[in-house]
Amino acid sequence: MAPKPHSGAHRLPSTRRSLLAMGATGLLAAGAATALAETVGNGRASAAVTPLADTGTPDWVNVTSYGADPTGNQDSTAAFQSALKALASPSPATTPTATASPTPTPSPATTTGAGFGVIYIPAGIYKISATIECTTVPVYFVGDGAWATTISFTGIGDCFRVYDSSEYGTRTKFGGGFIGITIDGTNVGTTTTSTGPSAGLHVGDLLQYELDLTVQNFNQAGGIGVHLDNNYYWTEQLYGRIYASGCTSHVVFDWTSATAATSSGSFERCDLDIYIDQDKASFDGVVFQNGAFVTNGSLKIRGNFGYSSTPVTSAALRLTGSQDTNGYKSGSGIIDSSLDIGVECGSGDYTPQTIVFGSSANSISNCVGLLNFGAADDNFTASNNDGNIFYFMGQVGGDSTLPGQWATYSSGFPAGITGHVAFRLLPTGHEVMVSWAFDIAADTTLRNGETIITVASQFAYNDNKVIPGNNAGADLTGNVYAPAYLTDTGAFQYAGPSYEGSGASWWYGQGIYTLSLG
Repeated sequence: MAPKPHSGAHRLPSTRRSLLAMGATGLLAAGAATALAETVGNGRASAAVTPLADTGTPDWVNVTSYGADPTGNQDSTAAFQSALKALASPSPATTPTATASPTPTPSPATTTGAGFGVIYIPAGIYKISATIECTTVPVYFVGDGAWATTISFTGIGDCFRVYDSSEYGTRTKFGGGFIGITIDGTNVGTTTTSTGPSAGLHVGDLLQYELDLTVQNFNQAGGIGVHLDNNYYWTEQLYGRIYASGCTSHVVFDWTSATAATSSGSFERCDLDIYIDQDKASFDGVVFQNGAFVTNGSLKIRGNFGYSSTPVTSAALRLTGSQDTNGYKSGSGIIDSSLDIGVECGSGDYTPQTIVFGSSANSISNCVGLLNFGAADDNFTASNNDGNIFYFMGQVGGDSTLPGQWATYSSGFPAGITGHVAFRLLPTGHEVMVSWAFDIAADTTLRNGETIITVASQFAYNDNKVIPGNNAGADLTGNVYAPAYLTDTGAFQYAGPSYEGSGASWWYGQGIYTLSLG
């Protein structure tokens, strides 16, 4: 890339190709070199990336030159496939022509590609009826912007399938991307069990892949907006932005281990901003499944979620499944990362859950950021979190089951007792803070071991210790030590001296206790 001038008039690039040469396709520049090490779950794989050779200027292929119809009237599938084939076919080396001249003359240039480059899709609507598969790296699919360049998928299965099955550590080029394009699934064909679900973009097994796209209306059974899936190796340094709307599952992280014995669930050092508009409460936002996980990266989820008049099973974030395959063992989760969630949900009888965990194998651990499910109001259904979140440092709102939120009980007490008791999971994920303050009316009998309230099982305290507290007033002399006792069934009990005072009294206390670590 030529250096920019430091003085005088700054000339702007005159073509889209020169613009990309300065921006999105900068990864295609020669001389890049890196080394990477991959550690996944209990397994380890390491590989060195060979320095990128200088292979010349990347090709620029315009799909309309191959017959793609930007009006959407004609099927453009064949044109896209031809453009990709032309790009993916490396040009043969030029051969000097025999001549008496001391300077050989090269043969005429061919029309085949450099083996990597840019598929340019000008503004318009393009009808695609079958999967466009790309296994050449790095290839950038570049449009003129979301909704300016729109792909209307009318087929079944994947609209675009991008991956690299070559030996991960011997690749000489990496990168690629999907930029400035909308993929619309409104007219997807009928899917069956044998065809599998449809997806706008199915991509994985790549290094430094860039995303900046919109997917919408993949709302058929099992439909997926963006399917991030490792079939052959793993994905590293994926980055960018996804806007997804009206999809059965908007963005899915996945591990398809049956394809190759070298695959893993790792999406390490990935940085993604995901924006979601969920128009049906039955649709999931972001899903991690089959042992897929992000580690040492960042994930931002923003969006709006709907509600329903009938029960739903959806979630803003779902983590489910695990695998012990190919020497890699992992549960779906988010680990050692920045996790930033800010979403809202309309008021209704039934709303999606905040975060759903499939089992104890699925977790969010050692993360920092924001978990805010109350952007407009606390209308989401609570998570089934049962110790699945460990060491989360940051602000939390909109769900009392998540760390940092108080679960307060202020009714349902025995006659004569008013006040509250509140529980809060601490960032360690193993500890609970409890605080209580009760007014005991005159002539109320209070007995040692009496249950004041039964609380959620996640706060159950099963190591038979007491929590410090005090009692005062009535016929008691001064402050009396009166701890609380919490049973393994969640019964919050008075554990002080038994009495029936002629006057009012007060029972209060606070403390931190450790949950069973199993």
